[in-house]
Amino acid sequence: MTSSFKITKNEKVPANESQLEKAQADPVEGLLNVLGDTIWSAQRHREHNAWEACLCSLILGLDPTIRTVQVCEAVPYGSESLDRVGFANTMANLGYTCKTIYTSLKDVDKRIMPCMFIPLDHPESPAILFADGSVYQGRQRKNRSLNNKQDLKGKVVIFRRTDSLDDQTSRISRSATQFSWFRALVERFHSTSLNILITGLVLNLIGLTTPLFIMLVYDRVISSHALNVLPWLAAGVGIALIAEWALRAIRSKSLSWLGGRVDNIVSNMIFDHLLHLAPSYIERASIPSQIARIKTFESIRDFFSGAMFLSVMELPFMIIALAAIGLIAGPLVIVPIGMSLVYLTLFYFIWRKVRVAIRTAAKASSARQQFSLETIEKVEAIRGNALTEIWGEKFRELSGREALAQFQLGWYGMIGETFANALTVMSAVAVVTFGVSFIWNGEMTTGGLVATMILVWRVLGPFYSLCTMVPRLEQLRNSIRQVNGLMDVDTEEMSAEGLARPGRLKGRVTFSAATLKYNTSADPVIAGLTLDAAPGEIIAITGENGSGKTSLLKMIKGLYLPQHGSLRLDGYDMRQLNPHDVRRNIAYIPQTPDFFPGTIAENLRFGNPLATEGEIRQALGQARVLDEINAMPDGLQTIIGGSEGIRLNSTLAARLSMVRAYLQDAPIMLIDELPNTLLTDESGRFLHDTIMRHKGTQTVFIVSYREDFLNMADKIVFLRRGYAPQCDTGKTMTERLKKSLW
Repeated sequence: MTSSFKITKNEKVPANESQLEKAQADPVEGLLNVLGDTIWSAQRHREHNAWEACLCSLILGLDPTIRTVQVCEAVPYGSESLDRVGFANTMANLGYTCKTIYTSLKDVDKRIMPCMFIPLDHPESPAILFADGSVYQGRQRKNRSLNNKQDLKGKVVIFRRTDSLDDQTSRISRSATQFSWFRALVERFHSTSLNILITGLVLNLIGLTTPLFIMLVYDRVISSHALNVLPWLAAGVGIALIAEWALRAIRSKSLSWLGGRVDNIVSNMIFDHLLHLAPSYIERASIPSQIARIKTFESIRDFFSGAMFLSVMELPFMIIALAAIGLIAGPLVIVPIGMSLVYLTLFYFIWRKVRVAIRTAAKASSARQQFSLETIEKVEAIRGNALTEIWGEKFRELSGREALAQFQLGWYGMIGETFANALTVMSAVAVVTFGVSFIWNGEMTTGGLVATMILVWRVLGPFYSLCTMVPRLEQLRNSIRQVNGLMDVDTEEMSAEGLARPGRLKGRVTFSAATLKYNTSADPVIAGLTLDAAPGEIIAITGENGSGKTSLLKMIKGLYLPQHGSLRLDGYDMRQLNPHDVRRNIAYIPQTPDFFPGTIAENLRFGNPLATEGEIRQALGQARVLDEINAMPDGLQTIIGGSEGIRLNSTLAARLSMVRAYLQDAPIMLIDELPNTLLTDESGRFLHDTIMRHKGTQTVFIVSYREDFLNMADKIVFLRRGYAPQCDTGKTMTERLKKSLW
């Protein structure tokens, strides 16, 4: 197998020249060493397993030009080693689908290579087959010639790039079928739905045995005193009941699987879609709205796993019971047909009322939740300004509106249930009334009347359920509409298709009369900013609170785009650049450090997955926190973040945030305004010294009002609300600020 894969020196792995030369000679070993030094650095002294070796061999066989960082980002997070499931997940993260076939080694077609072969008698000894006649053995980590004559049975796993046409929910596929997103998703389960329908058909046919049994008992056994027939009838009904129980168990299992699978897919896709939406779209919505978006699938899950779905699936088979009534009772079939029409009329009337009430209740509930969250965030200010009574009165008013809306919604539901129950009673009375006259006229037997009653209840049961579940059906309808609307919003990846991917930037940032508004009706946050930051310059951003300092940094990161004017990176208009490639070129130190559940090493590698443990320790040493990290129970493998991780003090957290940013080695560095208490100790000196050490090689934007940081800036941007931004050289601007000219 040949490969054009190269590990370049600017990727910083392997750590020395001899390792680099070895990696270029054997690309598989080179990539395997990269993963060992980064992803599995805590177990770097162990021998790599067969799945890890096969992963590297297969990836390089499928795409020799792949970048090491892509592989590192695709490996499942937090994995100490790779197993079969982790292998499949990694390939899926890299954009490959797989298909498994069972065959012998000699029958594998070269056209599907490279592919994986897993022997049936050695399932933990995978190998990669190549079209040039070679095979890579994962356990031995070496290539050998493929013996096509070997009759070895096993599984062949074929990998190919994911195509949007393969996904029924993709926009391209839906444009052809004209399906909504949810409808396209449900189409995946057409075979399961068909099985449920067929099972329902058989169950309805078997369900006829009970009324027929009762009719025969009345008409043949009781009337004729033919007790010798009863055991045979009972045996037949018993067999039918056993078959019905078995089929219902199968249907319940299918329904549970369908509900769970839809729940899993919809929730994961919604969450993943929200993560990839443009930040401006996410930030416009309130926290309750975001929570509601994630929870909206719950009513969908309840529908598929509950009685509503069964009622809907039973409706087509009511014709079987109606046909049986027609054969047994003749004209009496008019009663269930007429009552079915009345049920549908009631359903439509209740649905019209519920449709309005449920929207009113949803708005009232959202308003109360939003008010509650704002209260929690501002509780100190509310108490400090003696607003507790006023705030309590507002909450009581909002709660009263919600309670009234919920009462009205529940009232309509009770009306539907009451009238549906009344219709059921009326149906029974009508059947008995007309049935008695038919018996007197000799047109029907007593057993036939009893059987007809049972069949009528079977016909009207699903209609009764629908009328009592109108609010839940409307909630389901609204949830599906919200899910479809959300999934139709373009993610950043969709919007970025066809945009330029500039690779590593030099670091020039140019604003040309750039104006930013959060929405079209609001006043500009930043109006007419003109600035040219050359590569390697230090730009200080200062100004009063709320003047747009953080928003300016977000514009550089591509989180916001200017509505007027332009923002250019290395001469490229920001609108023409892929936002993910832009952010790979930008390191960021936020005001408040964010750490995710995982080890210290894993958190530091978020900016640069290729950072080796040696580089991490060197950076921690420069930040003068290496000794503090080594003193922890597990050193770099100490768990931080989340509920189970240890809590870091503010100074250590700030320094780790700085280390993470500098490990990224990006051409542009953004530093938001850090607390002054952190900048007065060694953290501030470390930040100051690091900025000066990288001056000329890294463009730095720092938000600060401290004189020591303003003095080292090449240019200063001064922002004030309601005024145009002012830009000048660092020395000139500092003098003006001292004289308070602005």
